[in-house]
Amino acid sequence: MTSSLPVYLYVPNLLCYARIVLAFYGMHLSYDQPVRAVFIFVLSAILDLFDGILARALDQTSSFGVLLDVFADNILRTCGWFAAACHPEASSILRMVAVTVVCLEWITMVSTQLHAAHAQQHWKAERSNDPWLVRALYANGFKNPIGALAMYGLFGANLWTYGTFFSELYGTIPYYAVFQYLSYFGRALGCCVEVSMIKGYLSLVVEQDSKAKSSD
Repeated sequence: MTSSLPVYLYVPNLLCYARIVLAFYGMHLSYDQPVRAVFIFVLSAILDLFDGILARALDQTSSFGVLLDVFADNILRTCGWFAAACHPEASSILRMVAVTVVCLEWITMVSTQLHAAHAQQHWKAERSNDPWLVRALYANGFKNPIGALAMYGLFGANLWTYGTFFSELYGTIPYYAVFQYLSYFGRALGCCVEVSMIKGYLSLVVEQDSKAKSSD
């Protein structure tokens, strides 16, 4: 039975709105309240676990919800990188890395969504033609060692970087550097996958242009 609510008022979509608000609120707190800021960022990430579950349980799945979920994820990660890069002690290298990662994430989002629209299926649905690393990451819905590590880096690398500026974070969490560099490795895996997915979509665009040119 399909929900009678307007799509934009579906419960999972309301959860996404809340996640976006939390992401900006965490960024607002990031300058002088690092512990609270990280708590808010993590809360926004945790809520991401529930929107898909609620969508299926309440029969409130929608294309709008799929896109909104991706927006919320990207906004959260962008806010986290912004918090790290805009700290007064952040190096120019860190700022360049942060900008590069943020641009890569948004370009990947555009590429995957356009590719999904072309294939008329969810962007996670069919990965059989992808390189082995992409297939390995997506296997079993990210529930595999490589997928888990990449997700950890995707959502954690910015926060572990941000925390290095505050002793109340790096000074109180045991093995901080281990968790930090593990997140960097996971983020590097994610970057490889993102570049592959962007390349895949651009190849499709070029192929379509070539076919259109040949038919003229």
